[in-house]
Amino acid sequence: MPFPAPVGGLVLPSDLAPSIVFAVLYALLLPLVAYRIFNRRSRTLLLLGTIIFSVERIVIFSLRAAQSRNVDMRLSTGLLKYMQVSFGVGFIGIANDLVNLLRCLLVNPTYGPEKWEEAPASGTKETYFQAPEQGDEDRPKERFWVRRYSDFTNLAFMAASIPGGIGGSQFNRNNFSNEDKANKAMTFRYASASVALFLMFMIQVGALWSRRKQRRHCERAVSTILAISLLTTVVAVYRLSVMWHESPALDSTQPGTLNSPGAKASFYILHILPEWLASAILLGFNTRKTFGTGAFGDWRGADDRPKDIERREKRKAERAAKKAAKSVYESGTTPIADIYTPILYA
Repeated sequence: MPFPAPVGGLVLPSDLAPSIVFAVLYALLLPLVAYRIFNRRSRTLLLLGTIIFSVERIVIFSLRAAQSRNVDMRLSTGLLKYMQVSFGVGFIGIANDLVNLLRCLLVNPTYGPEKWEEAPASGTKETYFQAPEQGDEDRPKERFWVRRYSDFTNLAFMAASIPGGIGGSQFNRNNFSNEDKANKAMTFRYASASVALFLMFMIQVGALWSRRKQRRHCERAVSTILAISLLTTVVAVYRLSVMWHESPALDSTQPGTLNSPGAKASFYILHILPEWLASAILLGFNTRKTFGTGAFGDWRGADDRPKDIERREKRKAERAAKKAAKSVYESGTTPIADIYTPILYA
C-alpha cells in the first residue's frame, strides 16, 4: 500500500529559491518580534505562539534550502518527521493565539464602568476599545459564557495539535510499505486539519456575533481577527485537499506525489504564504492596542470577588505611594512636612 505523500513533497533542487525567499521573509519579521518583546506599550504574552512560530520558520526554511542541495539531507528521516509535524501543527499555533485574542475581543465590551478596571483593555493605553460610560450595563452573565466559549475553543485547538503531531511523526522512509503506519498517518492528519478548520469557523462566528450583538465592540479588532482566521482557514482547506495523495516511496517523483511544479507552487502559495501573512499582521500591528489585551490578556476565569478587589486596591495604593516617593526623590525637593518636623520637636 502506498504511503500518504508528505505535504510539500520531497525537497527538490527547485525548492531552493522559495525556501530562501521565505527564510528571508521570516527573518524580516525579527525586528518586529524584538520590538513587540521590548516595547512596553505593545508587549503582550498572547503573541508568544506567533513569535515562536516565526522564529522556527526561519530554521525550517534554512534546512529546506540546505536539503535542496544535499541528497543525504533530502532523505533524512529526522528532518522529514520534523517538517511534517511542523507544517501540520504550525498554523494551529497561530490560530490558538487567535482564540486568546477573541476572548479579549468578546470580554472587553461586557464590562460596565464599575468593573472596567478588571477588563484587559484597561491595562492598555490608547486602546481602540471604547471605555464604558456612566449608565452602561455591566453584563457578568455574558462575560461568563464568552469565557467558557473561549475555554472550549482553546482546549479543542490544543487537542487538534496532538493528532497533527502524531500523523506527522509517522513519516519514515522505511514506513512507505507499512499499511498500518500509512493508515495512522492518513487518519491523524485528516482529524487534525478537520478539527482545526471547524474551530477556525468558531472563531469567525464569535467575531461576527460580537459585531452584531455587542454595542461597544471594536470594529478594528473584529476585522483583523476575521482576516487572520481566513488566512489560516486557507491553510486548513489546502491540507484537506491534498492529503489524499500517496507516494510509493519517499524519493518517488511520480505524478500525484506532490512533487510536480504545480503542486510545489500550490504548497508555497496556499500553505506557506498565508501563514507568513498571518504572522506579519499579528506582529506588524499593535495587537495589544487593537484587541485591548493588556500584558496577559483576559487571564481571569471569573470576576473578582470582594476580597480580590480589596487586595487589588491595596496594591494600587502601594504602587501610587512608591511612585510619589520616587517622584519626590528624583525631583530633588524635600516635602514641607520633612522641613518643619525637626523644628516642631526642637
